[in-house]
Amino acid sequence: MGTVPVVPVQDPEQSIILTNHIDNPWHSVWFTQQNVSGVPEVVMGWLVAQGFEVTYVAEDTSTTPSTYTYSLGKYGMQPWQVLLSLCNSYTIAANDARVFNEARYNEIVEAWTNMISSTETHFSAEVDRQNADLGVYISDLDTYLDGIVTAIDGNRDDLTGDYDAHALLARGFLDDLGTTELARINEHFAATLSQQLSDLTDRGLYSSAVVTDITARNTRDKDEQIQALNDRLAREKLANQHQLYGQQVQLAQYKHQVVAAKMNAYVAKFEAWKGVHADNMKLMAYQLDERNKLLIGLYSFVERREDIGPEWKDMASMIAGLGDAAGGWITP
Repeated sequence: MGTVPVVPVQDPEQSIILTNHIDNPWHSVWFTQQNVSGVPEVVMGWLVAQGFEVTYVAEDTSTTPSTYTYSLGKYGMQPWQVLLSLCNSYTIAANDARVFNEARYNEIVEAWTNMISSTETHFSAEVDRQNADLGVYISDLDTYLDGIVTAIDGNRDDLTGDYDAHALLARGFLDDLGTTELARINEHFAATLSQQLSDLTDRGLYSSAVVTDITARNTRDKDEQIQALNDRLAREKLANQHQLYGQQVQLAQYKHQVVAAKMNAYVAKFEAWKGVHADNMKLMAYQLDERNKLLIGLYSFVERREDIGPEWKDMASMIAGLGDAAGGWITP
Protein backbone atom coordinates (compact mmCIF):
# COMPACT_ATOMS: atom_id res chain seq x y z
CA MET A 1 0.00 0.00 0.00
CA GLY A 2 1.30 3.45 -0.94
CA THR A 3 1.47 6.44 1.34
CA VAL A 4 -1.13 9.17 1.17
CA PRO A 5 0.10 12.05 -1.03
CA VAL A 6 0.65 15.22 0.95
CA VAL A 7 -1.65 18.10 0.08
CA PRO A 8 0.52 20.75 -1.62
CA VAL A 9 1.25 23.89 0.35
CA GLN A 10 -0.74 26.81 -1.04
CA ASP A 11 0.75 30.24 -0.39
CA PRO A 12 -2.11 32.78 -0.30
CA GLU A 13 0.33 35.29 -1.83
CA GLN A 14 -1.46 38.28 -0.35
CA SER A 15 1.06 41.03 0.24
CA ILE A 16 0.62 43.58 2.98
CA ILE A 17 -0.68 46.84 1.56
CA LEU A 18 0.49 49.90 3.44
CA THR A 19 -1.01 53.25 2.49
CA ASN A 20 0.46 56.63 3.24
CA HIS A 21 -0.95 58.71 6.03
CA ILE A 22 -3.52 61.16 4.74
CA ASP A 23 -2.94 64.72 5.96
CA ASN A 24 -5.47 67.50 5.97
CA PRO A 25 -5.22 69.11 2.55
CA TRP A 26 -5.51 72.60 4.11
CA HIS A 27 -2.58 74.87 3.28
CA SER A 28 -1.70 78.36 4.37
CA VAL A 29 -1.52 79.48 0.76
CA TRP A 30 -5.25 78.94 0.46
CA PHE A 31 -5.88 82.19 2.32
CA THR A 32 -4.50 85.68 1.98
CA GLN A 33 -5.00 88.77 4.18
CA GLN A 34 -6.44 91.94 2.66
CA ASN A 35 -5.72 95.25 4.45
CA VAL A 36 -7.26 98.63 3.73
CA SER A 37 -6.15 101.86 5.47
CA GLY A 38 -7.28 105.51 5.40
CA VAL A 39 -10.87 104.52 4.91
CA PRO A 40 -13.27 107.38 5.67
CA GLU A 41 -16.18 106.82 7.92
CA VAL A 42 -18.72 106.94 5.11
CA VAL A 43 -17.14 103.91 3.40
CA MET A 44 -16.21 101.98 6.53
CA GLY A 45 -19.75 100.70 7.11
CA TRP A 46 -19.97 99.24 3.62
CA LEU A 47 -16.61 97.44 4.02
CA VAL A 48 -17.65 96.03 7.36
CA ALA A 49 -20.73 94.66 5.62
CA GLN A 50 -18.38 92.96 3.15
CA GLY A 51 -16.59 91.12 5.96
CA PHE A 52 -13.82 93.55 6.80
CA GLU A 53 -12.93 94.14 10.39
CA VAL A 54 -11.66 97.41 11.87
CA THR A 55 -8.06 97.03 12.88
CA TYR A 56 -7.14 100.65 13.64
CA VAL A 57 -8.85 104.06 14.06
CA ALA A 58 -6.90 107.28 13.36
CA GLU A 59 -8.23 110.66 14.68
CA ASP A 60 -7.41 113.91 12.90
CA THR A 61 -7.83 116.69 15.48
CA SER A 62 -6.86 119.39 13.06
CA THR A 63 -10.41 119.55 11.91
CA THR A 64 -13.45 120.58 13.76
CA PRO A 65 -15.03 118.35 14.58
CA SER A 66 -12.31 115.67 14.55
CA THR A 67 -12.13 113.49 11.48
CA TYR A 68 -11.72 109.72 11.79
CA THR A 69 -10.15 107.33 9.30
CA TYR A 70 -10.12 103.61 9.61
CA SER A 71 -7.83 100.70 8.84
CA LEU A 72 -9.66 97.43 8.04
CA GLY A 73 -8.61 93.91 7.14
CA LYS A 74 -10.00 90.48 6.36
CA TYR A 75 -8.84 86.96 5.38
CA GLY A 76 -9.78 85.87 1.88
CA MET A 77 -9.44 82.54 0.05
CA GLN A 78 -7.35 82.10 -3.09
CA PRO A 79 -9.49 79.74 -5.22
CA TRP A 80 -6.78 78.74 -7.66
CA GLN A 81 -4.54 77.61 -4.77
CA VAL A 82 -7.40 75.57 -3.28
CA LEU A 83 -8.20 74.04 -6.65
CA LEU A 84 -4.59 73.11 -7.31
CA SER A 85 -4.18 71.54 -3.86
CA LEU A 86 -7.40 69.53 -4.11
CA CYS A 87 -6.57 68.34 -7.62
CA ASN A 88 -3.18 67.11 -6.43
CA SER A 89 -4.68 65.32 -3.42
CA TYR A 90 -7.41 63.71 -5.50
CA THR A 91 -4.97 62.59 -8.18
CA ILE A 92 -2.59 61.00 -5.64
CA ALA A 93 -5.47 59.19 -3.90
CA ALA A 94 -6.90 57.95 -7.20
CA ASN A 95 -3.51 56.60 -8.33
CA ASP A 96 -2.94 54.87 -4.97
CA ALA A 97 -6.35 53.20 -5.15
CA ARG A 98 -5.72 52.03 -8.70
CA VAL A 99 -2.29 50.59 -7.81
CA PHE A 100 -3.66 48.75 -4.77
CA ASN A 101 -6.65 47.38 -6.69
CA GLU A 102 -4.45 46.17 -9.53
CA ALA A 103 -1.97 44.57 -7.11
CA ARG A 104 -4.74 42.80 -5.21
CA TYR A 105 -6.44 41.63 -8.40
CA ASN A 106 -3.17 40.26 -9.82
CA GLU A 107 -2.39 38.48 -6.54
CA ILE A 108 -5.84 36.88 -6.46
CA VAL A 109 -5.54 35.69 -10.06
CA GLU A 110 -2.03 34.33 -9.45
CA ALA A 111 -3.08 32.61 -6.22
CA TRP A 112 -6.10 30.98 -7.85
CA THR A 113 -3.95 29.87 -10.78
CA ASN A 114 -1.39 28.32 -8.43
CA MET A 115 -4.13 26.63 -6.42
CA ILE A 116 -5.65 25.09 -9.54
CA SER A 117 -2.22 23.92 -10.69
CA SER A 118 -1.32 22.43 -7.29
CA THR A 119 -4.74 20.77 -7.06
CA GLU A 120 -4.26 19.16 -10.46
CA THR A 121 -0.81 17.98 -9.38
CA HIS A 122 -2.29 16.56 -6.18
CA PHE A 123 -5.10 14.83 -8.06
CA SER A 124 -2.57 13.38 -10.49
CA ALA A 125 -0.56 12.01 -7.57
CA GLU A 126 -3.76 10.56 -6.13
CA VAL A 127 -4.58 8.85 -9.43
CA ASP A 128 -1.07 7.38 -9.64
CA ARG A 129 -1.27 6.14 -6.08
CA GLN A 130 -4.74 4.69 -6.56
CA ASN A 131 -3.62 2.94 -9.74
CA ALA A 132 -0.59 1.50 -7.94
CA ASP A 133 -2.72 0.32 -5.01
CA LEU A 134 -5.30 -1.14 -7.37
CA GLY A 135 -2.54 -2.98 -9.25
CA VAL A 136 -1.21 -4.45 -6.00
CA TYR A 137 -4.73 -5.32 -4.90
CA ILE A 138 -5.61 -7.05 -8.16
CA SER A 139 -2.24 -8.84 -8.29
CA ASP A 140 -2.61 -10.09 -4.72
CA LEU A 141 -6.22 -11.03 -5.38
CA ASP A 142 -5.20 -13.10 -8.40
CA THR A 143 -2.40 -14.71 -6.41
CA TYR A 144 -4.64 -15.59 -3.48
CA LEU A 145 -7.47 -16.82 -5.65
CA ASP A 146 -5.04 -18.95 -7.65
CA GLY A 147 -3.74 -20.30 -4.36
CA ILE A 148 -7.26 -21.09 -3.20
CA VAL A 149 -8.08 -22.86 -6.47
CA THR A 150 -4.81 -24.79 -6.28
CA ALA A 151 -5.57 -25.79 -2.69
CA ILE A 152 -9.05 -26.95 -3.64
CA ASP A 153 -7.74 -28.89 -6.64
CA GLY A 154 -4.99 -30.39 -4.52
CA ASN A 155 -7.48 -31.38 -1.87
CA ARG A 156 -9.67 -33.02 -4.51
CA ASP A 157 -6.71 -34.86 -6.03
CA ASP A 158 -5.56 -35.97 -2.59
CA LEU A 159 -9.05 -37.14 -1.76
CA THR A 160 -9.24 -39.16 -4.99
CA GLY A 161 -5.78 -40.65 -4.47
CA ASP A 162 -6.48 -41.44 -0.84
CA TYR A 163 -9.73 -43.09 -1.75
CA ASP A 164 -8.13 -45.21 -4.48
CA ALA A 165 -5.35 -46.28 -2.13
CA HIS A 166 -7.89 -46.93 0.59
CA ALA A 167 -10.04 -49.07 -1.71
CA LEU A 168 -7.04 -51.09 -2.88
CA LEU A 169 -5.81 -51.63 0.67
CA ALA A 170 -9.29 -52.53 1.90
CA ARG A 171 -9.66 -55.10 -0.86
CA GLY A 172 -6.34 -56.61 0.18
CA PHE A 173 -7.52 -56.90 3.78
CA LEU A 174 -10.87 -58.38 2.80
CA ASP A 175 -9.68 -60.85 0.15
CA ASP A 176 -8.59 -63.52 2.68
CA LEU A 177 -11.38 -62.78 5.13
CA GLY A 178 -13.33 -66.06 5.87
CA THR A 179 -10.71 -68.43 4.45
CA THR A 180 -10.17 -70.07 7.84
CA GLU A 181 -13.90 -70.40 8.48
CA LEU A 182 -14.37 -71.97 5.03
CA ALA A 183 -11.65 -74.52 5.73
CA ARG A 184 -13.25 -75.34 9.08
CA ILE A 185 -16.63 -75.94 7.45
CA ASN A 186 -15.11 -78.20 4.79
CA GLU A 187 -13.15 -80.10 7.40
CA HIS A 188 -16.21 -80.40 9.69
CA PHE A 189 -18.49 -81.78 7.01
CA ALA A 190 -15.78 -84.09 5.66
CA ALA A 191 -15.30 -85.53 9.15
CA THR A 192 -19.05 -85.80 9.64
CA LEU A 193 -19.48 -87.62 6.32
CA SER A 194 -16.66 -90.00 7.17
CA GLN A 195 -18.20 -90.77 10.55
CA GLN A 196 -21.63 -91.37 9.03
CA LEU A 197 -20.24 -93.72 6.40
CA SER A 198 -18.23 -95.57 9.06
CA ASP A 199 -21.37 -96.03 11.16
CA LEU A 200 -23.24 -97.44 8.16
CA THR A 201 -20.43 -99.91 7.53
CA ASP A 202 -20.37 -101.00 11.17
CA ARG A 203 -24.12 -101.63 11.04
CA GLY A 204 -23.96 -103.55 7.80
CA LEU A 205 -26.14 -100.97 6.08
CA TYR A 206 -23.55 -99.78 3.65
CA SER A 207 -25.15 -99.70 0.23
CA SER A 208 -24.83 -97.37 -2.68
CA ALA A 209 -28.32 -95.84 -2.29
CA VAL A 210 -27.87 -94.93 1.38
CA VAL A 211 -24.32 -93.69 0.88
CA THR A 212 -25.45 -91.51 -1.99
CA ASP A 213 -28.27 -90.02 0.05
CA ILE A 214 -26.10 -89.31 3.10
CA THR A 215 -23.35 -87.84 0.93
CA ALA A 216 -25.84 -85.56 -0.87
CA ARG A 217 -27.33 -84.41 2.43
CA ASN A 218 -23.86 -83.73 3.85
CA THR A 219 -22.90 -81.77 0.74
CA ARG A 220 -26.15 -79.78 0.89
CA ASP A 221 -25.63 -78.88 4.55
CA LYS A 222 -22.05 -77.91 3.85
CA ASP A 223 -23.10 -75.71 0.94
CA GLU A 224 -25.68 -73.98 3.14
CA GLN A 225 -23.03 -73.28 5.78
CA ILE A 226 -20.63 -71.98 3.13
CA GLN A 227 -23.35 -69.75 1.63
CA ALA A 228 -24.22 -68.38 5.07
CA LEU A 229 -20.52 -67.70 5.65
CA ASN A 230 -20.23 -65.94 2.30
CA ASP A 231 -23.29 -63.79 3.06
CA ARG A 232 -21.91 -62.81 6.47
CA LEU A 233 -18.50 -62.03 4.96
CA ALA A 234 -20.10 -59.87 2.28
CA ARG A 235 -22.02 -57.90 4.92
CA GLU A 236 -18.90 -57.46 7.04
CA LYS A 237 -16.87 -56.33 4.01
CA LEU A 238 -19.59 -53.84 3.04
CA ALA A 239 -19.86 -52.52 6.61
CA ASN A 240 -16.09 -52.16 6.88
CA GLN A 241 -15.97 -50.45 3.50
CA HIS A 242 -18.66 -47.95 4.54
CA GLN A 243 -16.91 -47.25 7.84
CA LEU A 244 -13.56 -46.62 6.20
CA TYR A 245 -15.13 -44.46 3.53
CA GLY A 246 -16.98 -42.44 6.18
CA GLN A 247 -13.67 -41.75 7.91
CA GLN A 248 -12.20 -40.68 4.58
CA VAL A 249 -15.13 -38.33 3.99
CA GLN A 250 -14.59 -36.77 7.43
CA LEU A 251 -10.96 -36.20 6.54
CA ALA A 252 -12.00 -34.57 3.28
CA GLN A 253 -14.46 -32.33 5.15
CA TYR A 254 -11.69 -31.27 7.51
CA LYS A 255 -9.50 -30.39 4.53
CA HIS A 256 -12.33 -28.37 3.07
CA GLN A 257 -12.68 -26.53 6.38
CA VAL A 258 -9.00 -25.67 6.23
CA VAL A 259 -9.45 -24.29 2.73
CA ALA A 260 -12.50 -22.32 3.87
CA ALA A 261 -10.51 -20.92 6.79
CA LYS A 262 -7.79 -19.81 4.39
CA MET A 263 -10.38 -18.20 2.18
CA ASN A 264 -11.84 -16.33 5.16
CA ALA A 265 -8.36 -15.16 6.12
CA TYR A 266 -7.72 -13.88 2.61
CA VAL A 267 -11.11 -12.19 2.53
CA ALA A 268 -10.41 -10.56 5.89
CA LYS A 269 -7.08 -9.31 4.56
CA PHE A 270 -8.75 -7.91 1.47
CA GLU A 271 -11.39 -6.21 3.59
CA ALA A 272 -8.66 -4.73 5.77
CA TRP A 273 -6.91 -3.33 2.70
CA LYS A 274 -10.19 -1.96 1.44
CA GLY A 275 -10.76 -0.37 4.84
CA VAL A 276 -7.32 1.25 4.73
CA HIS A 277 -8.04 2.50 1.24
CA ALA A 278 -11.40 3.92 2.35
CA ASP A 279 -9.74 5.66 5.31
CA ASN A 280 -7.12 7.14 3.00
CA MET A 281 -9.82 8.41 0.69
CA LYS A 282 -11.66 10.00 3.62
CA LEU A 283 -8.43 11.60 4.81
CA MET A 284 -7.66 12.98 1.37
CA ALA A 285 -11.21 14.29 0.99
CA TYR A 286 -10.98 15.92 4.41
CA GLN A 287 -7.64 17.52 3.60
CA LEU A 288 -8.84 18.92 0.30
CA ASP A 289 -12.13 20.08 1.76
CA GLU A 290 -10.49 21.88 4.66
CA ARG A 291 -7.81 23.41 2.44
CA ASN A 292 -10.44 24.66 0.02
CA LYS A 293 -12.60 26.06 2.82
CA LEU A 294 -9.67 28.09 4.12
CA LEU A 295 -8.73 29.36 0.70
CA ILE A 296 -12.30 30.20 -0.24
CA GLY A 297 -12.74 32.06 3.02
CA LEU A 298 -9.55 34.00 2.47
CA TYR A 299 -10.30 34.88 -1.12
CA SER A 300 -13.88 35.82 -0.28
CA PHE A 301 -12.53 38.21 2.34
CA VAL A 302 -10.02 39.64 -0.09
CA GLU A 303 -12.60 40.00 -2.85
CA ARG A 304 -14.94 41.87 -0.52
CA ARG A 305 -12.18 44.33 0.32
CA GLU A 306 -12.43 47.51 -1.71
CA ASP A 307 -10.18 50.51 -2.04
CA ILE A 308 -12.62 53.26 -2.85
CA GLY A 309 -10.84 55.91 -4.84
CA PRO A 310 -11.92 59.53 -5.09
CA GLU A 311 -14.87 60.15 -7.33
CA TRP A 312 -14.14 62.79 -9.95
CA LYS A 313 -17.75 63.93 -9.84
CA ASP A 314 -17.24 64.84 -6.19
CA MET A 315 -14.23 66.88 -7.16
CA ALA A 316 -16.20 68.63 -9.89
CA SER A 317 -18.92 69.51 -7.40
CA MET A 318 -16.33 70.90 -5.02
CA ILE A 319 -14.78 73.01 -7.78
CA ALA A 320 -18.20 74.35 -8.72
CA GLY A 321 -18.94 75.18 -5.11
CA LEU A 322 -15.58 76.80 -4.75
CA GLY A 323 -16.29 78.96 -7.79
CA ASP A 324 -19.67 79.98 -6.43
CA ALA A 325 -18.17 80.93 -3.10
CA ALA A 326 -15.42 82.98 -4.72
CA GLY A 327 -17.82 84.76 -7.00
CA GLY A 328 -19.04 87.01 -4.21
CA TRP A 329 -15.63 88.20 -3.07
CA ILE A 330 -14.84 91.80 -3.63
CA THR A 331 -11.45 93.36 -3.67
CA PRO A 332 -11.87 96.95 -2.64
